[in-house]
Amino acid sequence: MSRQSDLEGLARRLDRIAVQVEGNVERAVRDCAHAVLRSVVEATPVNTGTARSNWTPELDRAFEGLLAARVPGAGGSTAEANAAAAIDAGAPTIEAFDIRANREIHITNNAPHIGALNDGHSRQAPADFVRTAVLDGLAAVRGARIVDG
Repeated sequence: MSRQSDLEGLARRLDRIAVQVEGNVERAVRDCAHAVLRSVVEATPVNTGTARSNWTPELDRAFEGLLAARVPGAGGSTAEANAAAAIDAGAPTIEAFDIRANREIHITNNAPHIGALNDGHSRQAPADFVRTAVLDGLAAVRGARIVDG
């Protein structure tokens, strides 16, 4: 084999590895975001459902709106329904993440009382449940294979 064909073969192998790395990193980012969303939604205390309903993923920017409870209720009666609705509503945005077009996934909550809830002002969830959700996301992708083989 000539030196030129060796270099061309190496270039083809490196191109295949680059495509593989890109796809695996993209999948890891999505998996992490799904895990964070699921964890933070499920940990958010519920009374009317507004706080739980407002976890909203966006690509490359933070969500700026405020949503009503997806399934209105009182006394936490719609906790599971709001969790499922928020997770289902956010999943398509997370799946739309494209490593060639996007830089980041923001998961935002603009409910006015979300800070107080995260500070532990509800007996339903410990303080810092948002931080715990981020750690859950990192745990979900720990050991992810970026380069196969």
